[in-house]
Amino acid sequence: MNSIGSFHNIIYKKFNEEDLLKGLFIAVIHATRVPPHIGLITDGKYNSLTIKGHDINTTFSALLKNTVQRKIPTLFIKIKSHNTFSSNYLNDHIISNVQQFDRVDVGLATCLSPVKLFFEEVYNVSMEDINFLFELIPKLYSENLIENYSALFIDEKKYVLPVYSNAEIYSGITQVRNEIR
Repeated sequence: MNSIGSFHNIIYKKFNEEDLLKGLFIAVIHATRVPPHIGLITDGKYNSLTIKGHDINTTFSALLKNTVQRKIPTLFIKIKSHNTFSSNYLNDHIISNVQQFDRVDVGLATCLSPVKLFFEEVYNVSMEDINFLFELIPKLYSENLIENYSALFIDEKKYVLPVYSNAEIYSGITQVRNEIR
Protein backbone atom coordinates (compact mmCIF):
# COMPACT_ATOMS: atom_id res chain seq x y z
CA MET A 1 0.00 0.00 0.00
CA ASN A 2 1.47 3.35 -0.90
CA SER A 3 1.74 6.34 1.41
CA ILE A 4 -1.43 8.01 0.18
CA GLY A 5 -3.58 5.03 1.01
CA SER A 6 -4.48 3.50 -2.31
CA PHE A 7 -6.45 0.27 -2.11
CA HIS A 8 -4.51 -1.62 -4.79
CA ASN A 9 -3.15 -4.22 -2.35
CA ILE A 10 -6.41 -4.78 -0.48
CA ILE A 11 -8.79 -7.43 -1.75
CA TYR A 12 -11.89 -5.93 -3.37
CA LYS A 13 -15.14 -7.77 -2.83
CA LYS A 14 -18.27 -6.92 -4.81
CA PHE A 15 -20.76 -5.10 -2.58
CA ASN A 16 -23.33 -7.39 -0.99
CA GLU A 17 -25.64 -6.01 1.68
CA GLU A 18 -25.78 -9.38 3.48
CA ASP A 19 -22.00 -9.37 3.99
CA LEU A 20 -22.23 -6.26 6.14
CA LEU A 21 -24.66 -7.78 8.61
CA LYS A 22 -21.94 -9.93 10.22
CA GLY A 23 -18.52 -8.77 11.32
CA LEU A 24 -16.72 -5.51 11.94
CA PHE A 25 -16.33 -2.78 9.29
CA ILE A 26 -15.05 0.74 8.99
CA ALA A 27 -17.63 2.73 7.02
CA VAL A 28 -16.08 5.59 5.05
CA ILE A 29 -19.00 7.81 4.08
CA HIS A 30 -18.53 10.54 1.45
CA ALA A 31 -15.32 8.65 0.71
CA THR A 32 -14.32 11.02 -2.11
CA ARG A 33 -14.94 14.21 -0.11
CA VAL A 34 -12.38 16.10 1.97
CA PRO A 35 -12.64 15.13 4.73
CA PRO A 36 -14.64 11.89 4.55
CA HIS A 37 -16.74 10.74 7.52
CA ILE A 38 -16.11 7.44 9.27
CA GLY A 39 -17.87 5.16 11.69
CA LEU A 40 -17.81 1.53 12.72
CA ILE A 41 -20.31 -1.19 11.87
CA THR A 42 -20.55 -4.35 13.90
CA ASP A 43 -23.10 -7.00 12.98
CA GLY A 44 -25.26 -4.50 11.13
CA LYS A 45 -25.15 -1.73 13.77
CA TYR A 46 -23.52 1.57 12.80
CA ASN A 47 -21.94 3.87 15.38
CA SER A 48 -20.12 7.16 14.87
CA LEU A 49 -19.37 10.55 16.34
CA THR A 50 -20.93 13.44 14.44
CA ILE A 51 -21.30 17.19 14.67
CA LYS A 52 -24.75 16.61 16.18
CA GLY A 53 -23.38 14.14 18.74
CA HIS A 54 -23.63 10.37 18.91
CA ASP A 55 -24.98 8.17 16.16
CA ILE A 56 -25.57 4.96 18.14
CA ASN A 57 -26.84 1.59 16.89
CA THR A 58 -28.24 2.91 13.62
CA THR A 59 -29.31 -0.10 11.59
CA PHE A 60 -27.23 -0.88 8.55
CA SER A 61 -30.42 -0.90 6.46
CA ALA A 62 -31.11 2.74 7.43
CA LEU A 63 -27.51 3.71 6.63
CA LEU A 64 -27.70 1.87 3.31
CA LYS A 65 -31.05 3.42 2.39
CA ASN A 66 -29.63 6.93 2.90
CA THR A 67 -26.45 6.02 1.00
CA VAL A 68 -28.35 4.65 -1.98
CA GLN A 69 -30.99 7.43 -2.10
CA ARG A 70 -28.33 10.14 -2.06
CA LYS A 71 -25.75 8.12 -4.08
CA ILE A 72 -23.10 8.76 -1.45
CA PRO A 73 -19.66 7.31 -2.32
CA THR A 74 -19.04 4.86 0.52
CA LEU A 75 -16.39 2.29 1.39
CA PHE A 76 -16.89 -0.64 3.72
CA ILE A 77 -13.58 -1.95 5.02
CA LYS A 78 -13.88 -5.35 6.67
CA ILE A 79 -11.70 -5.84 9.73
CA LYS A 80 -10.50 -9.36 10.54
CA SER A 81 -12.46 -10.91 13.37
CA HIS A 82 -11.18 -10.69 16.90
CA ASN A 83 -11.29 -14.24 18.21
CA THR A 84 -11.36 -13.19 21.86
CA PHE A 85 -14.40 -10.91 21.92
CA SER A 86 -18.03 -11.40 20.95
CA SER A 87 -19.74 -9.02 18.53
CA ASN A 88 -21.89 -7.71 21.39
CA TYR A 89 -18.78 -6.86 23.38
CA LEU A 90 -17.24 -5.13 20.35
CA ASN A 91 -20.41 -3.11 19.72
CA ASP A 92 -20.65 -2.10 23.40
CA HIS A 93 -16.99 -1.08 23.29
CA ILE A 94 -17.54 1.00 20.15
CA ILE A 95 -20.50 2.75 21.78
CA SER A 96 -18.42 3.45 24.88
CA ASN A 97 -15.66 4.94 22.71
CA VAL A 98 -18.13 7.16 20.82
CA GLN A 99 -19.70 8.34 24.08
CA GLN A 100 -16.33 9.48 25.44
CA PHE A 101 -16.78 12.57 23.24
CA ASP A 102 -19.71 15.00 23.18
CA ARG A 103 -19.57 15.65 19.45
CA VAL A 104 -17.25 16.40 16.55
CA ASP A 105 -15.92 19.91 17.03
CA VAL A 106 -12.86 21.96 16.15
CA GLY A 107 -10.09 21.25 18.64
CA LEU A 108 -12.16 18.67 20.57
CA ALA A 109 -12.71 15.54 18.50
CA THR A 110 -13.21 14.24 14.97
CA CYS A 111 -15.11 11.18 13.80
CA LEU A 112 -11.73 9.42 13.86
CA SER A 113 -11.29 9.95 17.62
CA PRO A 114 -13.48 7.05 18.86
CA VAL A 115 -12.23 4.80 16.04
CA LYS A 116 -8.65 5.33 17.17
CA LEU A 117 -9.60 4.52 20.77
CA PHE A 118 -11.33 1.35 19.63
CA PHE A 119 -8.34 0.00 17.70
CA GLU A 120 -5.95 0.95 20.46
CA GLU A 121 -7.98 -0.70 23.21
CA VAL A 122 -9.41 -3.76 21.44
CA TYR A 123 -6.75 -4.58 18.85
CA ASN A 124 -3.79 -3.11 20.76
CA VAL A 125 -2.66 -1.06 17.74
CA SER A 126 -0.74 2.10 18.56
CA MET A 127 -2.56 5.17 17.25
CA GLU A 128 0.04 7.63 18.50
CA ASP A 129 0.97 8.88 15.01
CA ILE A 130 -2.47 8.44 13.41
CA ASN A 131 -4.35 11.69 12.82
CA PHE A 132 -6.19 11.05 9.56
CA LEU A 133 -8.07 8.26 7.82
CA PHE A 134 -5.37 8.11 5.12
CA GLU A 135 -2.93 7.20 7.92
CA LEU A 136 -5.27 4.77 9.69
CA ILE A 137 -5.95 2.47 6.74
CA PRO A 138 -2.27 1.81 5.89
CA LYS A 139 -1.60 1.24 9.61
CA LEU A 140 -4.39 -1.35 9.87
CA TYR A 141 -3.18 -2.93 6.62
CA SER A 142 0.39 -3.18 7.97
CA GLU A 143 -1.01 -4.83 11.12
CA ASN A 144 -2.76 -7.39 8.87
CA LEU A 145 -6.19 -6.38 10.18
CA ILE A 146 -7.94 -5.62 6.88
CA GLU A 147 -9.70 -8.57 5.30
CA ASN A 148 -11.25 -6.87 2.26
CA TYR A 149 -13.32 -3.91 1.19
CA SER A 150 -16.41 -3.19 -0.86
CA ALA A 151 -17.72 0.05 -2.27
CA LEU A 152 -20.85 1.86 -3.40
CA PHE A 153 -20.76 4.68 -5.97
CA ILE A 154 -16.95 4.47 -6.25
CA ASP A 155 -14.74 3.22 -9.06
CA GLU A 156 -12.69 0.79 -6.99
CA LYS A 157 -10.01 0.52 -9.67
CA LYS A 158 -9.16 4.23 -9.47
CA TYR A 159 -10.02 5.08 -5.88
CA VAL A 160 -7.39 6.59 -3.60
CA LEU A 161 -8.15 7.86 -0.11
CA PRO A 162 -8.24 11.65 -0.06
CA VAL A 163 -5.28 13.33 1.62
CA TYR A 164 -6.18 16.39 3.67
CA SER A 165 -5.01 18.60 6.53
CA ASN A 166 -6.36 19.58 9.94
CA ALA A 167 -7.31 22.94 8.44
CA GLU A 168 -9.51 21.14 5.90
CA ILE A 169 -11.11 19.07 8.67
CA TYR A 170 -11.86 22.22 10.66
CA SER A 171 -13.23 23.93 7.56
CA GLY A 172 -15.46 20.90 6.88
CA ILE A 173 -16.74 20.91 10.47
CA THR A 174 -17.54 24.62 10.25
CA GLN A 175 -19.30 24.17 6.89
CA VAL A 176 -21.49 21.30 8.12
CA ARG A 177 -22.28 23.17 11.36
CA ASN A 178 -23.47 26.16 9.30
CA GLU A 179 -25.59 23.89 7.08
CA ILE A 180 -27.47 22.33 10.03
CA ARG A 181 -28.28 25.64 11.71
